Amino acid sequence: MEPDIRLLRTFRAIADTRSFTAAAKRLRLSQSSVSQQVSALERSLGVQLLKRSNKFVGLTVAGEIFLQCTRQVLDNLDRARDLLAEHTKTASGHLSIGAPSLFSRSVLPKVLGLFRSRFPRIALSVITADPDSMVARVAHRELDLVLLPFAVKQQSLGMVRLGNDELVAAVAPQHQLASRDRLHAKDLKGQGLVVPNPGNKLWAAWDAFLIQAGVFPEISIETDDLEVAKRLAVEGHGVTVAPRWSILVEIQRGELRAMPLGDSGVFREWCLAYHHGTELVGPRRNFLRVCQEEIPRLLSATS
Repeated sequence: MEPDIRLLRTFRAIADTRSFTAAAKRLRLSQSSVSQQVSALERSLGVQLLKRSNKFVGLTVAGEIFLQCTRQVLDNLDRARDLLAEHTKTASGHLSIGAPSLFSRSVLPKVLGLFRSRFPRIALSVITADPDSMVARVAHRELDLVLLPFAVKQQSLGMVRLGNDELVAAVAPQHQLASRDRLHAKDLKGQGLVVPNPGNKLWAAWDAFLIQAGVFPEISIETDDLEVAKRLAVEGHGVTVAPRWSILVEIQRGELRAMPLGDSGVFREWCLAYHHGTELVGPRRNFLRVCQEEIPRLLSATS
């Protein structure tokens, strides 16, 4: 009997996670169903594929060989399905996307809305998490695509550059710095800051701006929640830093004044990261195209 494709996907998930529990979670199946499928696969092949214990799931020699063949079969099948989907208006499938929460609140909904209007039969899952977690999940193929404001330097991952956004200083109109055309790092000495926690990769360009100037200003409040930081700045509690696109509404209302940082501004480069083992075809390519159309315009918005 030829193995069912579903059994191959289940076997690959177990081999990737080395856990029946984790594989069941990834596949959204019960653990007993996963165990039954693997047993059925082993019976159909007439060999033992897995070494089972209470704390560890390993591969036998036959399992290692079969895993290589399984990956080739499933990768080719997925690629064929994606290529066909690219050339039909009724493309269907599923796409899992990771993005930082600050991006998900304003820019991403517009991208997702446009994608859904063009490809209504492609189901989307959107995950928000910290950058390291999202990079790890796309590296383990738990996510198809991840949007990040920095280049990914990992051998198993590829990336496509999408565009830059500018980080600006934001203060209330009555703040003593509000009349400045731009702010340098030295201007922040003695000023209360409402800024992200140091070391957060989403704000690495801001950290680099201060470090390069050798300035370590007083921090009044540390928060990774951009909405909290903006509200505190509006209420006059200090200087905050934000992507320009994220404070357009507050600028238009006259609640905040935005100023470029340094002589030439502070910018981040947004990228779309993906696993090298899954080509950018089908839904992934379609999503990339929408990102390339919309994200540069949204990130560079100034009014």
